[in-house]
Amino acid sequence: MAWLHLWLGLASGIIVVIVSLTGCIYVFENEIKDFIEDWRFVKPQEKAFLLPSQLVSIADKRMKDKKATSVTFGAKDEAAIVGYFVEKKEEGGRGERKKDLAQNNEKAKSELKPQGKPSEKGKGKEKKGKGGRRQGTFISVYMNPYTGDVLNVKTFSRGDSPDFFRWILNGHRALWLPYDIGRPIVGVAVLIFVVLLISGIVLWWPTKWIKSIIDKSFKIKWDASFKRVNYDMHNVFGFYSCIFLFFIAVTGLVWSFGWWSKSLYWVTSGGKPLVENRESPKSDTTHVKEFNITTADKVLLNLRKENPQAAGILISIPAKSADPIGAFVYKQKHTFYNMDRYSFDQQTLKEISIKTPFSGKYVEANIPDKIRRMNYDIHVGSVLGLTGKIIAFLASLISASLPITGFIIWWGKQKFGKKKPVAKPKVATKAIPVSKLKKTAEQEVTA
Repeated sequence: MAWLHLWLGLASGIIVVIVSLTGCIYVFENEIKDFIEDWRFVKPQEKAFLLPSQLVSIADKRMKDKKATSVTFGAKDEAAIVGYFVEKKEEGGRGERKKDLAQNNEKAKSELKPQGKPSEKGKGKEKKGKGGRRQGTFISVYMNPYTGDVLNVKTFSRGDSPDFFRWILNGHRALWLPYDIGRPIVGVAVLIFVVLLISGIVLWWPTKWIKSIIDKSFKIKWDASFKRVNYDMHNVFGFYSCIFLFFIAVTGLVWSFGWWSKSLYWVTSGGKPLVENRESPKSDTTHVKEFNITTADKVLLNLRKENPQAAGILISIPAKSADPIGAFVYKQKHTFYNMDRYSFDQQTLKEISIKTPFSGKYVEANIPDKIRRMNYDIHVGSVLGLTGKIIAFLASLISASLPITGFIIWWGKQKFGKKKPVAKPKVATKAIPVSKLKKTAEQEVTA
């Protein structure tokens, strides 16, 4: 087990350090943005927000030839966001995926958001790169929801000139390599890390549960030599963070391997397969009327009436006659597991249901579907609020230190662990009494 722990650790160490450090930063993305991006907030007023149709009309004029794909409303002191997605080279249709809508408005965390493999609208017309990843630019127009004033326009893409947190996420998920190359590398390294956590606990386990050994397993002797302190940090910090790192690693693998995602759902559901319906809900195309954006106004007003305490509501704008009006209702700020997701016929506003773990109301979902919805929030710790995020941050920081302290332990043994060969002690010759020597001589003469 020690041999396995050593060589797997040396093989995956640098990747674990990168993934852990980028994860530390990404955990507090929302909190950092709330602090430094003051244009995301407005002064609360004692009047209603403007309707989606009104905000979209203003934003479309600002963006000229582009058409809005979604509108997001937050709390009374938060800016509204009109989202746009511009496909690469302006080719193909404007098929939208639910995950991209949420990412476009920064109300859900793009690739990390717990939506598995979301459905797609449009058939074969989207400009995609390798791995089915849509290529293009996301634009968020931040607006005062009371007056319609444009506060800021933020543009970013997955690969070209990403913003800081997109750059961090690219490193976290794919080591800044193309995703079809970097993602499996990260996935394999995280799988190895899970094995390291298990083997580490085996090696940590005290041989005897007596006070002297227990103290070495649970406490760091800070006044000892550097070598001893380094060993204690690897041993003790690794133990205390192990359970948290296990959940972070297991949930992270959902985005690396499809077979892992399906297997995890199979385990949590007691043997039921994961339903991955790639077909998007469809509106009734027998209606000859064109889509009127004021229909989105009605959807928003209805959802607000049903969810007066919602932290945010996102409304997607259909691009084609078969596309429904999508809606996300966020129950808590910066958390996504208890989000309700709807699809409505763009003409009749009749709710259209589709069977996936992420559709419908959270309270009506079964236990395995609720667990799957929690995947992202467990991964970043937000399932436990700010306390959980702090725990995830500290655990990830320790995770980044483990390969370093482990390497120092190994290097120290290589450099100073070789002992000089011990010379064999000389055996002293046993003295023979003189009387015995004389007697032996007489016997030889007689013979």
